[in-house]
Amino acid sequence: MHTRVIAASIVGVFALPLVAQEAARDTARVAPIVVSATRTPLSRSVQPVAVTVITAEQLQLRSITTVAEALTDVTSAYVSQSGSQGGLTSLFLRGGESKYVKVLIDGIPVNEPGGAYDFASLTTDNVERIEIVRGPASVVYGADAVTGVVHVITRRGSGAPRVDVEVRGGSMPRERRVNTGFGQASMATLDAHARVFGAISDGEYSLSFAQHLTEGLYEVNNAYQNNVVSGRLRLAASQNTDVRVAVRYTDYNFHYPTNGGGTDSTPDINAFRTEDRTALGAEIEHRDRKSSRYVLALSSSVNDGGTDDQADQTGGNVFVSQDKTRRRSIELRQHVLSKRGIATTLGIQLEQQDQRSQFQSDGPFGPFTDRFSASRRNHAVYVETVTNPARSVVATVGARLDSNNQFGTFLTGRAGVSWRPTASTRLRATAGNAFREPTFTENYAAGFATGNPGLQPERTRSFDAGVEQDLFNARMQLGFTAFAQRFENMIDYTGSTTACGFSYCNVAAARSNGAEFELEARLAAALRLRGGATVLRTRVLSPGFDVSSGGLYKQGESLIRRPEHKWNAELSYRGARRLATAVRLLGVGQRTDRDFRPFPATPVVLPAYVRADASAEYVVPAPRVHRAAITLKVENATNAYYENVFNFLAPRRTLTLGARSSF
Repeated sequence: MHTRVIAASIVGVFALPLVAQEAARDTARVAPIVVSATRTPLSRSVQPVAVTVITAEQLQLRSITTVAEALTDVTSAYVSQSGSQGGLTSLFLRGGESKYVKVLIDGIPVNEPGGAYDFASLTTDNVERIEIVRGPASVVYGADAVTGVVHVITRRGSGAPRVDVEVRGGSMPRERRVNTGFGQASMATLDAHARVFGAISDGEYSLSFAQHLTEGLYEVNNAYQNNVVSGRLRLAASQNTDVRVAVRYTDYNFHYPTNGGGTDSTPDINAFRTEDRTALGAEIEHRDRKSSRYVLALSSSVNDGGTDDQADQTGGNVFVSQDKTRRRSIELRQHVLSKRGIATTLGIQLEQQDQRSQFQSDGPFGPFTDRFSASRRNHAVYVETVTNPARSVVATVGARLDSNNQFGTFLTGRAGVSWRPTASTRLRATAGNAFREPTFTENYAAGFATGNPGLQPERTRSFDAGVEQDLFNARMQLGFTAFAQRFENMIDYTGSTTACGFSYCNVAAARSNGAEFELEARLAAALRLRGGATVLRTRVLSPGFDVSSGGLYKQGESLIRRPEHKWNAELSYRGARRLATAVRLLGVGQRTDRDFRPFPATPVVLPAYVRADASAEYVVPAPRVHRAAITLKVENATNAYYENVFNFLAPRRTLTLGARSSF
């Protein structure tokens, strides 16, 4: 997590000369400070690592409700959602597996042990910004930060106490499948959010409450409800000591009528999933002098949820499951800034993980029950250095040693350099390795699948290099990045116990190479153009055990649900007057998938599509109100039909009208 003190000191040493050059070219453009890429906050203009920052202003202008929706425009990021809001939502970053992205909320890891994270219920309520780091980050964050990090940062309070209130409601067409065609019926959606924030004598606070409701895309049993509470508090215990606390609680319920293959010809009338998610973190920071500070960080993440699918009729199938996972950690960091301009972070971290899982089923073959309970500990030490050897150069190097009582020790490292040979040109490069720890299910499952306690972590080696160029007196910025990654020890499931004695084995390997293009231009004082494109090539180098048509790792084939081409463009207007608008295009290329309706599953190809969205905000005069506005959002304005996951519906044209006010 970040503080203003360290940001000021480090940026003063490393970033200010470069930011000053930028300001001289364009006083309206100042690069944001990034806190997720390294343990030392740095201006994005000098970061060796590829980083995207999505601000609260951008989220507000586009009326974005979920983090998953915000990520769709990030280069090399592809979001896969199974059906309507609340369905399983995965992120594939730079072609890696969905378990390869570390997800943080105010520095608190919220992935399940082993990297799995479902973005379905993660909303943008009370979010100040989202930082997306592309590339390996295990040096900073340990396991699961293989292809990148998504860091959601809660808003801070400031100024006199205020209250923000926002309500949005709308409708979209529901799909009604009739033979091979589609009919349509409307569905309703509602989002409500209230935030209280401000400054107090010894600090600041922000507290938010939100609720999200939708009837879903399907006609039967597809309702979704999500209640969210989030907050952030900073107190100055003394002149040199700060205490920071962050919390986010999510309680959601999602009803689904489809089976695992998306079929709803005989919809399930009572299947649903519920989950409670709690992320809680606290930091105590003490500064003993201008060049040194200590941070003690405590965090806890708990996911407690399950599925309930009772029989639709007498004699039907019954399935009930419950999973509870916890991650608790304590970390001590020392940050030292030497007189030579070298910032060094030394850290030690202890983490405890545990999971309790059980399920019960009953059907034509009789009742079946499975359960397991497991835990593991991880100890880590790390060091990272940021140096400014020349006025135009920033270099980083770091190493981390993780020791886990389940899979032993693992050493990771990362080095990067950013060089600005001219005031308008910047070159950067990063190389490193990372790892993903096995999930508890892969290690300990019993019943239908048998876990393998001897599994080793999946690992990756990665390299990227890029160039950023300012044009037209810094009114336009172009960026290009090429990356190459190799994934090894990939875990695959096999139904045969002769392969490695268990159902999960370290067998597969793959590569993911690509190129990222980014554009940002100030066309006029209030008119902005942003865009990006990704070219991706993934290939399986060593096959998995499943040689059937449903196998996920087939030698020479690409990894599923990763488009080879993706692009986006956004034109936004935000002037000094009352109106602000944005128009956005998203293009996604073909990608392979599996049809899971037959057994074994069969390969399919999802066609390319283009989607258009538009949003607007109009400020209205209101007495005794700090600010009031009416909002409008049109998603999928051309009513394009597409699927992110084969045979699962995706939203058609959606119209949402709202109002926000600040008191």
